[in-house]
Amino acid sequence: MKEQILIAVDCGKGNTKALAKWKGRTYTTTFPTRMQQVKRFGVEIQPNSYLVEYNGDEFLLGEMVSESYSDFNLTKNSLIHKVAIYTAITRLLQKANAPSNVDIRLAVNVPISAYKDKIQKENFKSMIENENRTIHLIVNGKAFSLDLSDITIAFEGMGEVYAKPEKYRKGYTTVIDVGGLNCTYCQFKGVQPMVNTMISSDLGGVKILLGKIGKSINERYGLSVSSDDLEYVLRSGYFASNGEIFEDSKVFIEEIKYDHLQQIVQFAKSRGYTFNMSDIHFVGGGSNTLRRYIKQLFPHALISDNPLYSNCLSFLKILEVKYA
Repeated sequence: MKEQILIAVDCGKGNTKALAKWKGRTYTTTFPTRMQQVKRFGVEIQPNSYLVEYNGDEFLLGEMVSESYSDFNLTKNSLIHKVAIYTAITRLLQKANAPSNVDIRLAVNVPISAYKDKIQKENFKSMIENENRTIHLIVNGKAFSLDLSDITIAFEGMGEVYAKPEKYRKGYTTVIDVGGLNCTYCQFKGVQPMVNTMISSDLGGVKILLGKIGKSINERYGLSVSSDDLEYVLRSGYFASNGEIFEDSKVFIEEIKYDHLQQIVQFAKSRGYTFNMSDIHFVGGGSNTLRRYIKQLFPHALISDNPLYSNCLSFLKILEVKYA
């Protein structure tokens, strides 16, 4: 019987996050989900970037790619997600130093709307499994052949519920997953998701927040900003042009972040969420961005120590139980 490696991938619109469990050790990788098709690429590959050859085409993936090459479609049934997932797998195989014939047990996620739709879920599963054909790709000069079958499809917004079942088993929990493009909501009775509460908003993600900040900068100062500029604006907390920091930008950027969280909350309330009698848990990379205001609106809410990997931890636990 072949040895098996467990791999969990949360391929988001902002970042691809992945965990692997191999011989009792856990390995991680994360990189921006940005992909640009290239040809005869000769620039030295920088850390957290990958030159991928797949199906006769050449792609650059990760940090070296501009934010403008992000995927703004709600579906994950796309080439960028396929290549990102395969690249994450190869990265983890390398980190774990797993043999080439290792049996890969994979869990990947889809948006909640697709998870609830049998046809969409099967189509995504078939795409990632490459219709049971061997997947050949070259990543940063190293060739890989992957065979993926019986992959596990998980849903966005489960947070650490399945990673720590003993903590959640008797509780009532509201999980809010603030992602790159959308925001996902789900309520759990114990570890059981309540189907009617499994909803998603395409207005709650960090990329939407960046768009709001960019619009405000344009209106206030008459200046256009690129997608890459906005990443630095959000990280720095202010806007600068020609070396000059616009001090008032510090205020309105924080106001926009607060209003953005309010929209996330109001959307949930418009879909029947009351936030009564449940523990409230925020996960996803956007939770870090909005942490200050989450604590204002929900002083007792839990924000995961590493919200970027919260979903992956649950995916990995599901695999551990499934293949024990």
